[in-house]
Amino acid sequence: MPCVITAENLAARVCHSMGLAPDDHAEALAEMLRPALRATASAAIAATRAVCLEIAEDEAERCRALGVTAAQQTALNIAARVRRREVLPGV
Repeated sequence: MPCVITAENLAARVCHSMGLAPDDHAEALAEMLRPALRATASAAIAATRAVCLEIAEDEAERCRALGVTAAQQTALNIAARVRRREVLPGV
């Protein structure tokens, strides 16, 4: 299983690769990296939601072509509504 990347881990790796003493530089570097890691995580979550919901909508279209039951149609409508709310706020 891959390790979790934290600002502290990444700062220590950068210090080692640049030949800097981690005790002197890692904390300041970690402070600079935290916002970037948060932004990256948020973007990854949004992209994952978008892809999952797009797949659900594609499946909805496929099921509609085959003739779906009322329960299936309801589930597919919910997936479409979630996509509009979670992935495209304000739309």
